[in-house]
Amino acid sequence: MNTLSSGLPLGNAAAVKTLSEVLREFDQSPAERISLGDMITALGDRSFVPLMILLALPNVFFFVPGSSVITGLPLLFIAFQLVIGRPVVWLPKVLNERSIEHGVFSRVFSRAVPWIEWVERLARPRYWPFSRVVAERIVGLTSLVMAIFMFLPIPFANSLPAVSVITMALGLGQRDGLWLASGLVACLVSTAIVVAIFSAGAFAMLSFF
Repeated sequence: MNTLSSGLPLGNAAAVKTLSEVLREFDQSPAERISLGDMITALGDRSFVPLMILLALPNVFFFVPGSSVITGLPLLFIAFQLVIGRPVVWLPKVLNERSIEHGVFSRVFSRAVPWIEWVERLARPRYWPFSRVVAERIVGLTSLVMAIFMFLPIPFANSLPAVSVITMALGLGQRDGLWLASGLVACLVSTAIVVAIFSAGAFAMLSFF
């Protein structure tokens, strides 16, 4: 069974729950709110990839108003820790205790989990050109930039950076070079769009003056 986890030897993958299984357990739980700390505990020590996907997903499906502000900062923390090679995810208490209502989580879950299960069936180790350490640095750095883009108050500009983070994380988790390459392409397109938006805004201001 494929798993969306980072940093674990492929031979140990069967011992790790898939992301869709963890999400389903949360959806069926009686808890009124679900926190980032709960997710980190459920996903285990090596939870970089699943957490990156979970934090990016609301920005794709627009089910959480202001989701980029809620999820952007934790994603920045996680991406930075991936860059510096930290073995486990750590978040400060103020971020660890951030939570969403169960009803909101269920709405995101119902839309996202069929797609996640589809990806879990498709993603597999192939065309992997990097060592684990190099891949984590690349994904961490590019995800850090995408998290900054998601955090910026740019209308409708959060979706593609979120997709790029999800796709790169999937590639990293499964050692799938095709998914990783797709995520990097989406990252480049996202960067071009954000640069174009800022350039247009700067040109408009200069024209005004």
